[in-house]
Amino acid sequence: VEPGAEWVYIDSIQIQGNRRTRHRLILRELDIHPGDSMLLSELPERLERNRLRVLNLGLFTNASTYVSRWQSGNCLVVQIDVKEAWYTYPAPVFELADRNFNVWWHEFNRSLKRVNYGVNWFQMNLTGRRDLLRATANFGYTNRYELAYTTPAINKAQTLGAQMGISFSRLHELPLRTEDDKPVFYTDPNRWLIERRQWNAGLTWRPQFFDQHTVVLEYHRNTVTDFIAEAQPDFFLGQQRRQRHFSLVYSFVSDHRDIRPYPLKGFYSRVDLRWNGLLPSDNLKLGRLRAEWRQYYSFKHKLSTELIGAARVSFPGQKIPYYNNQALGYGNDLVRGYEYYVADGLHFGLFKSALRWQLLDRSFQFGKIIPLESYRTFPLKIYLSAHNDFGYARDPYYQSGNYMSNRVLWGYGIGLHLMAYYDKVARFEVSRNDLGQTGFYVNVTSGF
Repeated sequence: VEPGAEWVYIDSIQIQGNRRTRHRLILRELDIHPGDSMLLSELPERLERNRLRVLNLGLFTNASTYVSRWQSGNCLVVQIDVKEAWYTYPAPVFELADRNFNVWWHEFNRSLKRVNYGVNWFQMNLTGRRDLLRATANFGYTNRYELAYTTPAINKAQTLGAQMGISFSRLHELPLRTEDDKPVFYTDPNRWLIERRQWNAGLTWRPQFFDQHTVVLEYHRNTVTDFIAEAQPDFFLGQQRRQRHFSLVYSFVSDHRDIRPYPLKGFYSRVDLRWNGLLPSDNLKLGRLRAEWRQYYSFKHKLSTELIGAARVSFPGQKIPYYNNQALGYGNDLVRGYEYYVADGLHFGLFKSALRWQLLDRSFQFGKIIPLESYRTFPLKIYLSAHNDFGYARDPYYQSGNYMSNRVLWGYGIGLHLMAYYDKVARFEVSRNDLGQTGFYVNVTSGF
């Protein structure tokens, strides 16, 4: 840098290591471009921010951004080096049929009969545009066959994307009702109790880096046996055996997180508006609006906080099928400490908070022991976490015999979180709920 220089100028950006991923895709994610100028004091922060943007594509196991050459006139060349991940995953399937690992481990005694097996084929980055082709063939406790394709860029400006998929599944087991805040299942190993067919097609629009709009048209056709319709007349309402409907879904996402799999700074907001029943002949008429906000703050001494708020309302507020009455306790809409319970309902609200302290941030080198070069460097981060959650589900129609709906749920505890290869996170937590129950829970996620 020339003596006394305060401003620097980007002459060019060079990328290395992207054997399949297209240059244009990576450049689209950056907030620096040739010809830009910035204060010299801002340069390190800008380089790190763009390194994380490249990693947030989910295509690389590692990335580095640095100045490779200084030229006269305070001009510089920015170098981006990436290590591409393994994009083809013909992986065997071994997954649980239950709501989460903890329910399977404790309530069903780790029964291997409640396991789905088969093959998942993931072809990531199929054409170098971050597109994904996924094929699934699951057998065992549940049969599921699925074919789906998504691409984020179908136009030159890389602002318009598309998605499409088709699936078929069938189960030997169904919950007929909820008692004591737990689904009561009926099982028939000789008959498929429900068959589900679904297809979808949609478009995404990403005019700016942080914001994305998605519109999806879906078709659902679910069929149960005569026994299910008779044993639980409200399963589809009116003792019906079939539930058939077209749905239209609009989603808006604004993602400002620094590290998407385990954020430390920034925020994430999402709004989903769904209407089930587009045609007069559709036998499910149900609208739902769901909103979510996640806020992350980073402090000194390796401390950070996570604040999550989510809410869903259903309309009109009339009685809906039991099959569609899920609220808290499914997926990520969960009050920690209540992993063994569900709170059904039309509407719900959820607030989750956590204080995290980083214990370890280190990379381990495995050398040629690992055959894939991209995975020979093993980055590992470990966090100590303390969490505190509240939730409420409103169930005006199916609350009889259940305690968790229509009351505030509270859970708190501590945990150890491990983050490896940037996008693989394992959470080991001890949580206690306001019923005085304490448990140890495990949650593992991979990807974005």
